[in-house]
Amino acid sequence: MTKTNRPRSHRYLKIIFFTISLSVFLFPESFAQDRKIQVDQLIQQLQDKDRRARLAAINELVKLAENANSAIPSLILLLKDPDALIRSGAAYAIGKIGGDIVPALPILVELLSDQNEAVRRDAAGTLGKMGVGAKAAVPQLTNLLSDKSTAVRRSSAEALGKIGVEAKPAIPALIRSLKDQEFVVRMTAAYALDMIGLENEEAVSIWAELLKDQSEHVRSFAAEALSKIGSGAVKAIPAMIDSLKDQDWSVRARSAKGLGKMGAEARTAVPALIELLSDQDRIVRANAATALGEMGDAGKTALPALNRLLEDREQIVRLAATGSIDKLGSIGVKTK
Repeated sequence: MTKTNRPRSHRYLKIIFFTISLSVFLFPESFAQDRKIQVDQLIQQLQDKDRRARLAAINELVKLAENANSAIPSLILLLKDPDALIRSGAAYAIGKIGGDIVPALPILVELLSDQNEAVRRDAAGTLGKMGVGAKAAVPQLTNLLSDKSTAVRRSSAEALGKIGVEAKPAIPALIRSLKDQEFVVRMTAAYALDMIGLENEEAVSIWAELLKDQSEHVRSFAAEALSKIGSGAVKAIPAMIDSLKDQDWSVRARSAKGLGKMGAEARTAVPALIELLSDQDRIVRANAATALGEMGDAGKTALPALNRLLEDREQIVRLAATGSIDKLGSIGVKTK
C-alpha cells in the first residue's frame, strides 16, 4: 500500500496555527494590546480622504466586531459622510460592533429618510439591534413599511419586532404588510407582530388567515403561532384541519401539534389526524399520533391505526404512538 504524504504547507499551517493559539493563551495582555493598536490604526484610517480607504477600514472593524467598541464615535461621524456607501457601511458596522451605540440613535433616525435605499436598510437594521432603546424611531420605521425597496420594508419590519411592545402603534401597518407582494416581507411582518404581541382573538384571526398564504414559510410560521396559543385558538380549528393537507411537511406537522394542544375541543380533527399517521414524514406522523392521544374519547377510534405505528421504522413515531395508546387506555387493541 502506498502511503500518501500530506503537503508540507499543510503541516506548516498547523504549526503556525498552534503557535498563534499558544501565544494568545500564554500572553493575552500582549494580544489585547496588539488588537487595540490595530483598532486605533483603523480609526485613523476612517478619516482618510480616499473613500476606498475608509470603506476598507469599516470592513475590517466589522470583522473585529465587539473588539472594536472604541471605534463607535468615529463611525457615528461617518453617518453623515457625503458618500452613501460610507453611510450605509458605517450604519451596518455600528450595529455589528454593538455596545454603547445609543449616541447614534438621532442620526440613524435621520438616515431612515435617506435617498439611498442601502442607507435606509442598514439604519433600520441597526436601530433594531437597539431593541426597546430605539422606540423613538417607531413612527419612521412604520412609514418605511411602504418603502419601494423590499429590503427596506423587511429591515423595518424586523426592527419593529425587535423593539417589541413599544412598537404597538405599528400593528395596523404591520397587518397591512401581511399582504405585501414579497413573501420575505410578509414573513418578517408576521414575526414582528408575534414579537410585539397581539390580543388573542385578533392574533387567532390573523394567523388562521395566513395559513392560506402562498409561501410555505409564512404558512408554517402561522401554524406554529397558533400552536403556541393552544386552547385559545379554537376558532382556528377548521383552518388548521385544512392545513393538515398542506403540501409542506412543516405546516402539516405544526398544525397537528397545535390541534393536539387544543385537546378534545379539536375532536373534529380526528379523521384527518388518523390519515396523517401514514404520512411520509416522520415528524408529521409523530405529531399526529401525539395529538390523537389528547383527543379523549374521540381519539379512541384511532387506536387500531396507532397500534400499527408500533412497528413504524422511526423510533420517534413508535414512542409517540405508545404514549397516545397509553393515554387512550387500551394498548392491547388488536389491529386488523
